[in-house]
Amino acid sequence: MKTRETTSHVGGLGFLDRIQPFLLIGSIAVGLAIAYLFPSRAKALSPIVTVGVFLVIYFIMLGVDLRGVMHAFTRWKPTALAIGINFIITPLFAWLLGYLFLRDDPNIWVGLILYLVTPCIGWYLVFTELAKGDVELGVSLLFWNVLLQIVLMPVYMGLLAGMIIEIEATDILLHSVAVFLVLPLLLTRATRMLLGVRAVSFEAVKEHLRLPYLKMVTLMAVIMAMFASQGDILFANPAVVLKMILPGLVFFGVAFALALVAGHLFDLRYPEVALLVFTTTARNSEASLAVAVTAFASPLVALTVVIGPSIELPVLIVILRILLWLREKQWYGDSVDR
Repeated sequence: MKTRETTSHVGGLGFLDRIQPFLLIGSIAVGLAIAYLFPSRAKALSPIVTVGVFLVIYFIMLGVDLRGVMHAFTRWKPTALAIGINFIITPLFAWLLGYLFLRDDPNIWVGLILYLVTPCIGWYLVFTELAKGDVELGVSLLFWNVLLQIVLMPVYMGLLAGMIIEIEATDILLHSVAVFLVLPLLLTRATRMLLGVRAVSFEAVKEHLRLPYLKMVTLMAVIMAMFASQGDILFANPAVVLKMILPGLVFFGVAFALALVAGHLFDLRYPEVALLVFTTTARNSEASLAVAVTAFASPLVALTVVIGPSIELPVLIVILRILLWLREKQWYGDSVDR
């Protein structure tokens, strides 16, 4: 039986869901326009990306049952699938894509590998929540996404890129976990106490803060700032953009299909499938860029990582709409609240 969520589409939230793709794509256009018209000022917008992602994750966590987060560690099927795809299949697939499309451009090939082997530590939670996916399980995966990519990065670079790089793993790990997990959780707890919300209730918090609108405005600001701060690099190197489009689209298409098939074969519910899709498609461009800038002499490696999100974000928006359509058609079990 369809309940609260179905009826909510009659009001403002349903309208927001419907116009959401146009708002996000519009944010990309605004960011690129700022980069083109005001290049010197556009660079100053880059801090908005980190701050904005933090705020969006904080807004999401306000509606997460922390007891469910701990319980999610015991749900081995979706967790094992996410880890297996992210840290075994994806690195090998990234190398193969580079061999097929970029073997004449070794620096771009290395950049593609570097970009694809780092699963996201923030975006996937945003899109999982927008797709009505399992955010609680997603939060429990955040720690593993951070830990395993830091530990395995030198292995991937050594085996797949043919070189060994040094990473301050401890510092990056502690920083990522503190900024994107611990601090939002502590701030969430303090917010609930201030609002007098004792029970973990998304609806109660939403009534106080109008969360859907806060999240959307913040997400639009993040996207605008990302493309504004990186736009000059994209404009100056159109050939690299063109070379990245085909392998990028192939990766996201295959990763999306793989997650859907795995969800079907292992009998996952829709919320778990939505999470699996985004944790295996969204990439951690910030971590990749930090490594690219410090560990590689060629600027083409870093440029490839910068281009990645410009391909990824529109694709994630399309994937989001497809998932919501699959949810409406109830292709997977538990597609709506019961």
